[in-house]
Amino acid sequence: MKQKYLQKQTQWANFPFAPGKWPFFYGWFILTAATVGTVASIPGQTIGVGVFTDKLIETLRLSRTQLSAAYLFGTVASSLFLPFAGTLTDRLGARVMITVSSLGLGASLYLMSHIDAIPSFGSPVYGSIIFAALAFLLIRFFGQGCLTMISRVMIARWFNHRRGLATGISNVFVSYSFNASPAFLNTLFHSLGWQQTYRVLAAAIGFGMALFGWLFYRDNPEQCGLIMDGRDDSDKDTKDACRVPETVKEFTRAEALRTLPFWIFSAATGWQALFMTAVTFHMTSMAAEVGLGRDRAFAVFPIIGLISVAAALITGWISDKIRLKWLLLTILLFQCTAALGLFNFSSLLGKVLFAAGYGVSGGIFGLLLTITWPRYYGRAHLGAISGLSISMLVFASAMGPFFFSLIRDL
Repeated sequence: MKQKYLQKQTQWANFPFAPGKWPFFYGWFILTAATVGTVASIPGQTIGVGVFTDKLIETLRLSRTQLSAAYLFGTVASSLFLPFAGTLTDRLGARVMITVSSLGLGASLYLMSHIDAIPSFGSPVYGSIIFAALAFLLIRFFGQGCLTMISRVMIARWFNHRRGLATGISNVFVSYSFNASPAFLNTLFHSLGWQQTYRVLAAAIGFGMALFGWLFYRDNPEQCGLIMDGRDDSDKDTKDACRVPETVKEFTRAEALRTLPFWIFSAATGWQALFMTAVTFHMTSMAAEVGLGRDRAFAVFPIIGLISVAAALITGWISDKIRLKWLLLTILLFQCTAALGLFNFSSLLGKVLFAAGYGVSGGIFGLLLTITWPRYYGRAHLGAISGLSISMLVFASAMGPFFFSLIRDL
């Protein structure tokens, strides 16, 4: 029975083309496909939502704290479903899940374009908060949650000793795309209006990304008749064993939860999500307080993107040669640098510290999300472990905007 299942899986992986017959290792194209999938999640990320924050406040007639509360409720609710999505990724594979998630995000973005046509539920304010929370739940679940998790899990399953390098290459494009996206979305916002922008994004992801994912995503190299990294690295295994220990056990999610590294790395990435989500969500408000306009505020992100690109490439390359605790310490150091810079944002030094801290920690952030869990816990239950980690990260990101807004009010 198991042999029949594996045979079916292989046949499905070879339709409509066989990755094993490509003239080069298909994992490098998997890297490209996963990068596209992660970039496609931007409208569901806070960095994409932040461009529309002020317009949503105006349209829904909510205060900044009320909209932040809706964002909190929606994001926390979405985080509760992500462990289940991770388990489904292990069972159904990346190809099925990326198709479903892209269709889901497209439909959610189309719903966002009609967020002004809301039922009152007895009170216009309550109706606005409930409907906004529902819309945020959907775009956060399918965008920040599923698309990101599935793409990162797929890279981790196709690469072993080149996992850090592959992730670093991917993060070069992801980091710059994420940091450049507010300026791009802001241009669309001014050209098309916020509703039409959401509809364009819905069509591009709901149809374009779903088709792209179905054609090119594959869950692992073995089902395509290939091996990780595209070649046998047994000599490299022996040489590097003293610096980067091999995974000797395939951990289940329950077993991973009983280990200290899971909680330490989850706390570091969770703080990154909390702080940077809050900054991005309220960027226009914070910039206005130091005399910067909307356009100038979002113009700083492409510069941060360049720093993230450099950090992602350098740390990706060295991560295959060092223990991950050194990257953990580095991201914590630059998180503190970003906070110090934001505290003194009105000065030139503050802006420099903020850009450096945000850029470097952001570049390492994506790397740690991809390479940590397979190195510590193996690939067998990677979807379930990553799903729980992303769930905690999404929960943390929900806290940031609300607490920032609440503290500002106080």
